[in-house]
Amino acid sequence: DKEFFPIMANKARRTLYLIVAVNIFVYMNQDDLMRWFQMFSVDDGSIVSMFASMFYHADMMHLIFNMIGLVIFGEKVFVNTKSSVWQSPYAMLLIYLGSGICGASGLVGLSHFFDAQWRGRMHKNRHAVTCSNWLCEKVGLNWMTHSAADIYTHLFHADEAIALMHFKFVRRIGASGAVYGVIGARLYTSSFSIWHCTMSILEVLFLIGDISREFSMSSINLSSLVEGLFHGDGIDHTCHAIGLLSG
Repeated sequence: DKEFFPIMANKARRTLYLIVAVNIFVYMNQDDLMRWFQMFSVDDGSIVSMFASMFYHADMMHLIFNMIGLVIFGEKVFVNTKSSVWQSPYAMLLIYLGSGICGASGLVGLSHFFDAQWRGRMHKNRHAVTCSNWLCEKVGLNWMTHSAADIYTHLFHADEAIALMHFKFVRRIGASGAVYGVIGARLYTSSFSIWHCTMSILEVLFLIGDISREFSMSSINLSSLVEGLFHGDGIDHTCHAIGLLSG
């Protein structure tokens, strides 16, 4: 047993730094790789684009901060533990890749939710101008009033329509979602695992501030979707939050 855990820890550390190396390699060759593997979009929704986007970064600072976070929290979850299960390379890959896939899949699910909200708004406006008299149907009046209601909805809620289209078609970089999955695993193991150390006060304060910001800036309805598009910072906080919960 004394020999087993150091060996497992070394495997875990090698796997952790292999993930870091892959991220650095992808960043250095990102322009060429994007010609073959596009960034993920909700409209695309393919597994290949989800997987590729897990290793794409916006710029050098994005890469540096992500890799620092990955190493710091990855060491505490997968290396500095007495559990051979958590030290397994498979556990690390499952958390990292699984959180990245879940983050992207969660955005696809949210897209259906936003679509339902938009359809509900259009149905409400159509219902407000619907004539129930048989003559209205006979002369096609409802067709005209429903068309007018649709035009009204798109004109007076154009910001929501634009935000919804942007949410579906914008290309996304998903590396941070995978890293936040590792942070989520750190939160879980610190609270519920007897094989891991608890978080320090500094860790707790940092994560409370960071996680509060991510959730407060995540899009959960059409109104927050509009706010994020026109007044946000361009960061995909919703993917971060989903990745965190997945971890």
